[in-house]
Amino acid sequence: MNTINDFLIGIWFLIGSILFFYDSLKNIGVWLFILGSVQLLIRPTIKLVHDFYLRKYLKAGYRNK
Repeated sequence: MNTINDFLIGIWFLIGSILFFYDSLKNIGVWLFILGSVQLLIRPTIKLVHDFYLRKYLKAGYRNK
């Protein structure tokens, strides 16, 4: 799943960069940059949430022993 996310980020930034060569398409390029930036934030957010719940689960498991 991470590979697909990384691939899409690359596509959005590449297409957005190409669209910046054309004045009439710059707005679409900006939106693609925003989409790519949001996707860049998704992975670390998922990792933080996962680590938080994993740590909480492990602490609860140690208390039950």
